[in-house]
Amino acid sequence: MGRYPWEGQARPMSAGAFDDAGRKYRLDPDIIRAVWQVESAGRGFRSDGTLERRYEPHHFPGSGITSWRESLKIKTARRDQMLREAYDRKPEAALDATSFGGPQIMGFNAEAAGYRSAMEMVTAMAADENEHLAAFLRLVDGWGLITVLAAHDWHRFASRYNGSGQAAVYAEKIETAYRRLTGRASPVVLRLGRASDKAAVKELQRALGIEDDGVFGRDTDAAVRAFQERYGLTVDGVVGDRTWAMLRDRRDASPSAQPARADGLAKITGYSGAATALAGAVATIGDALPDNAMTIVAAGASIAGVMALGAILFVKIRDGKALF
Repeated sequence: MGRYPWEGQARPMSAGAFDDAGRKYRLDPDIIRAVWQVESAGRGFRSDGTLERRYEPHHFPGSGITSWRESLKIKTARRDQMLREAYDRKPEAALDATSFGGPQIMGFNAEAAGYRSAMEMVTAMAADENEHLAAFLRLVDGWGLITVLAAHDWHRFASRYNGSGQAAVYAEKIETAYRRLTGRASPVVLRLGRASDKAAVKELQRALGIEDDGVFGRDTDAAVRAFQERYGLTVDGVVGDRTWAMLRDRRDASPSAQPARADGLAKITGYSGAATALAGAVATIGDALPDNAMTIVAAGASIAGVMALGAILFVKIRDGKALF
């Protein structure tokens, strides 16, 4: 170990780490891979072999920086210098105020991730990247999110892990990663007390043999729990991946898919195709028009395209959706 605890042996993650984790937590390894791809920093160690880290001075007492907005303005090199200075003054407080490793776990969450202190966590992670995955899963398990992941309830997971403000964005990213890994979409997750896709609720109610009013109320919740108990599923009222799978097998249900980032890209591709067709039509018309008339048509088409894009962006922003 070097002068600082984030300087260690930096052993890379073993080839079977995700499969081993899946067996330990009884979770599809591809779920873990998908979440890891979205939630990790993309690397566990820097090119110099030190542990990936991000000092957040607004969490360090007496730093003079009180908000995350102020902290955002600080460049990486300056952050590293501030971390070293803070560590030399108050080691444990400096580590508490820093996120570490692939999963970017804050030092103040070290105990929740299974360590006695931030110092112990950082030292272990600096030595071996397997420890990054182990720490992440202990944290997720400690927060009660393993069953949430098993249900493919990406939105609920992201609400806890990333905060409610960005939950929809991160949920779509995780679904995209999962589709990329497995080639299949996750069904929409339904439960009592959550605003739900009305069509999906109706599909569920028809499969359960109850009134299909499209409202996930107490009667629907009771029917879901009865179905889960009958077929040996976890009785929690959450209609996630495993419950939908049983409904497909036993009741021929066809659930809606969760939204993914790829869906937004497909829409953009569609808009692009329409724009290409429009450009072709304009070019054809242009052959029969004088130059000044062609300019007017082209300008009109350009303005219409910009207005259409503006309308799309306005609706997405209004509805609080990701732009892509």
